[in-house]
Amino acid sequence: MLPLYKGAQEWRRNRQDPNLGLEYDKYIDEWSRTDGQTGVGVSMGPDGKRRFYDRFAASPSNYTSNLLRDYRERRYGLLWELGGRVVRARTAWRFVSGLGGSHPLEAGFIWHRTLGVPYLPGSSVKGMVRAWLTHWLGRADSAAAERARTRAAELFGDTETVGMGRLILFDAMPESPPRLEVDIMNPHYAPYYSNPKSNLPGDYYSPTPVNFLAVPAGQWFEFALAPADSRCTEDDLAEGVQLLQNALEVIGCGAKTAVGYGVFGSFQDQTDDIFAEFRKQEEKAALAELSPLERKLRELELAVEEEGPTAQIIHATMELYYEMSAMNDDEKLVVARTLKNVWTAAGRWSGKLTKKQADKVAEVKKLLGEA
Repeated sequence: MLPLYKGAQEWRRNRQDPNLGLEYDKYIDEWSRTDGQTGVGVSMGPDGKRRFYDRFAASPSNYTSNLLRDYRERRYGLLWELGGRVVRARTAWRFVSGLGGSHPLEAGFIWHRTLGVPYLPGSSVKGMVRAWLTHWLGRADSAAAERARTRAAELFGDTETVGMGRLILFDAMPESPPRLEVDIMNPHYAPYYSNPKSNLPGDYYSPTPVNFLAVPAGQWFEFALAPADSRCTEDDLAEGVQLLQNALEVIGCGAKTAVGYGVFGSFQDQTDDIFAEFRKQEEKAALAELSPLERKLRELELAVEEEGPTAQIIHATMELYYEMSAMNDDEKLVVARTLKNVWTAAGRWSGKLTKKQADKVAEVKKLLGEA
């Protein structure tokens, strides 16, 4: 347990739903005591490092997944208010971020500080999409490069002309606690990298395996973007989604993209499905402000949109028709409009009708001034 306090052993035995990010960064407990000529020290061998990494790759059940769920729901609310879009994508191969970060075991890893899950910061997502637009789509010629730079400044901002861009790109978050794997890189020129002035990059050096954590293929992540202000149009938002998907599919994000890491696929725009509940809540709040008659008519129209003109809905319109005789002129006009909409959807407004239905349609048309 060196150099940790002895009391830390109790936490390890009783750990429940820890923040794995904090545990990875702060709780490295595989140290061994060494006695040398210069005194007592601590070190960690390859076996200790492997045990440490295996702890995080063993099972995602250690995550506090409720925190991630609550965070995503709050973000959906923000995206709904901003008029944003949500796209889910699946890792096509391994994904790793923050590999160059400082860590006692040489290889860093980015964890969300409060949620304890792997993620990609929104600034990294924006940098990837900007690079795709300027360095890939704009490489045909000088004119294409200039158009790409101008468009990148409009969408993502700059410090010279535009300032803030039209789009906000959010952190890329996993949909659920993802699995992790222990990966390996095997540098062969460690002496050269550590002191290039004194050592040549020779093939006679022994390899130095370095383990690191990675998210495996098949894990779902959510990417989100939204308008920054009123300058953003629907076309801007749609272009941002398309650029995001193309960049993730071709160049990838995170670390080691040059060797295929960080590529995503199986894109699905989840915006409509996610926002359906918000629409229902908004409609419910709007209904609460209506008069009893207006609420009844609006609920009838919504039922037609969701279920179609069912027999029960047609029966409700007949009841409304007979109730009109006791209404004032303004109420009759509102009811007549609803009856026309429902009967049109049901094929009971025109064409071949029964005599009773034709009489009802004629009466409604008279109220609407269409007779």
